[in-house]
Formats: sequence, structure tokens, C-alpha cells
Amino acid sequence: MGYFNNLTTTLLNKNLDGLWLRQQIIMENIANQSTPNYKSKYVDFEHELKGKIAAINDNGKAVKVSEIREEFENSNIVLGENDNKTLRLDGNNVDIEKENIELARAQFNYSYSIAELNSYFTKMRIAISGTK
Repeated sequence: MGYFNNLTTTLLNKNLDGLWLRQQIIMENIANQSTPNYKSKYVDFEHELKGKIAAINDNGKAVKVSEIREEFENSNIVLGENDNKTLRLDGNNVDIEKENIELARAQFNYSYSIAELNSYFTKMRIAISGTK
């Protein structure tokens, strides 16, 4: 069980969770581009993960991998509302071009993360079975 519940899979799973939610929120923003007074939303999870990595590196003490994994598992995915000013008279601040770019970026990152997770499990299968 330890091979499948390690730091690599924990980070990839947290990344996939954040990217999945980001795609959902971006699609919600796009769907509400014509809704008066709608404020676009965003998802952020990278800053907390980077902060945890920096804190572990700056600590300088030996830390168990299980403790690091638990820190990542317990990291938050932040859902917020953009307070960007808008030039639109209806008060909506959705920038459709930005949303489309962010959606493409999130989809690309999600596909890459899935490929990395598949690669990890393929390597594990090869290591366990001893064959390709």
C-alpha cells in the first residue's frame, strides 16, 4: 500500500483535484459572461503547496516523508472571487479571452498530470512484474 500512497501520488492527486476544480470554475465564469453583476471566481492551490515546500526546505531539520505527505494532503484549495474592476456597464468582470486561455492551460496541465500518474504506475507495474 505504501507504494501507491506516497509523496509522488499525493502531489499528483492534489494537483489533479485543484486543476479539476479550476476547470469547473472557469467554465462557470464563461457561462456567466453575460450575467449582470457576476464576479468571476478563481482557484488557487499552487501557492499553498509552494509555501509548504519552501517551509520544509527552510526548516533544515530531517522530516519524515509521511509527515510531508500529510502536509500536502491537508493543503487547501482556495476558491475566491475576483474583485477586478470592469469597464462593462452591467458590473460583470468576466474577461472571456483570459478565461479561455486559463481553461486551455488548466486542461493541458490536467492532461500532463494524468500522463505523469500513468507513467508512475507503469513504472511500478514494471518493477513489480519485472517485465515490460
